[in-house]
Amino acid sequence: MNGNRRRFIVIASVLLIALLAGAAAVVIHGKQAPPSASLPTPKNVVTKTLARPSTAQPTAQQYTAQAGPDEPTHISLPTIGASGYIQNVGIDQYKQMAAPTNVHVAGWYVDSLLPGQAGLSIIDGHIDGYAHNQGIFGKLNKLKTGDIFMVAFGNGSSKSFKVKSVQLVTATNVPEVLFAHDPTIPSQLNLITCGGNYDGVSHTYDQRTIVVSALV
Repeated sequence: MNGNRRRFIVIASVLLIALLAGAAAVVIHGKQAPPSASLPTPKNVVTKTLARPSTAQPTAQQYTAQAGPDEPTHISLPTIGASGYIQNVGIDQYKQMAAPTNVHVAGWYVDSLLPGQAGLSIIDGHIDGYAHNQGIFGKLNKLKTGDIFMVAFGNGSSKSFKVKSVQLVTATNVPEVLFAHDPTIPSQLNLITCGGNYDGVSHTYDQRTIVVSALV
């Protein structure tokens, strides 16, 4: 049994949803996660969600230069004026999908498939930061069906995706939507961030915005 498969089995054991610091941190227990790609575990995987992710402007040297040739490095969503680098994220200290370490950076979940592969891929991102700085997915809920966005890779290639749906779901219903692979979408990429109302006491949002997209 390889490391990815062993980790996948451990992850799929219990159900819990939580949110930290305005990020789309999602525990995936209790809902079968998409099968991980049959590739070695990527390097530089984030495994700790920060209470206060960085708000500094990231550089290509920090992200693109560290990515493997097949790994996603950048996402561009022109219809909402958003773009930024992508880092690899795994399971964090809370046994959740880790949130990116910078509010301006998205995170490809390494136990999903690579964007554009046959199956389901997942990218998360912050809606905002600790001081309510707008995050990379701050306007994700403004995407519309039919919008096109792009993901670039370490080898210089890029792939385009078309938005199929934009949903606002309660935190407890996230697994049922986020990890659902639509059989009519051969190569599916889901984007997730926070949404709904922010609770200043618990520092959490009560809902999540989930975008389902298909490889063009």
